[in-house]
Amino acid sequence: MSDQELNQSNPNQIAMVLTTTDSQAVAEAIANELISNKLAACVQIDGPIKSVYVWEDQLESSQELRLSIKTTQAKVAEIVESIKTLHNYELPQILSIPISGGNDDYLKWVAAHIQ
Repeated sequence: MSDQELNQSNPNQIAMVLTTTDSQAVAEAIANELISNKLAACVQIDGPIKSVYVWEDQLESSQELRLSIKTTQAKVAEIVESIKTLHNYELPQILSIPISGGNDDYLKWVAAHIQ
């Protein structure tokens, strides 16, 4: 990948979107939707993880699953909307992280599986 492709504003730059849920069924529904619609090349579901946070002024903790979604910058907005539609949380965590390097062959594979 060239330096230009690594620029966050470049739609071809590889990105990773992260979200969490407390439901295996929701995690799998999100993963299947994103892969089926070629919005993501790969979705990894891992966990359980423990999340500690404040919700409605109360300290909370819960076991969750984390989804690591590999995509391109061009698809991040569509992924965010898909997750919000399928998610079981009122306010799901959805973070996008631009990828600035890694295994070039893997990054090319990700890009080739996104439409």
